[in-house]
Amino acid sequence: MPPGGHVDPDETPEETARRECKEETGLDVEIIGDTQSDLFANDASEGRMLIKPLAMLLEEIPESVERGEPAHQHMDFLFVAKPLDEAQAITIAEAESEKMQWFTLAEAEKLDESHEIFSNVKAYIRSILG
Repeated sequence: MPPGGHVDPDETPEETARRECKEETGLDVEIIGDTQSDLFANDASEGRMLIKPLAMLLEEIPESVERGEPAHQHMDFLFVAKPLDEAQAITIAEAESEKMQWFTLAEAEKLDESHEIFSNVKAYIRSILG
């Protein structure tokens, strides 16, 4: 699974993606993606446009007795990001992730259930790198 988490109050999905990436990997990133026509061009005080996510998902999360969570849904916004500084060191937040790895597209295609990769994760890796 990629870095991610819940949106904090008064935070945009892009801000959440940047914050979660920093918390979980130590990387400062720029969110990249398609921009939209500026519907606020005549009055920027009314609002601003956001970067379009690569995908928006509605995921069915099963009950977890271990975490005390009932079955529920997650709405995920997937963004593409690039490091602000290529020389940044990657640090793994142990409380956030037990193990983090980087994969090429060919390596990701070969992953199976033993690596706990979901089919939708493989699909969006293909859409970005394929």
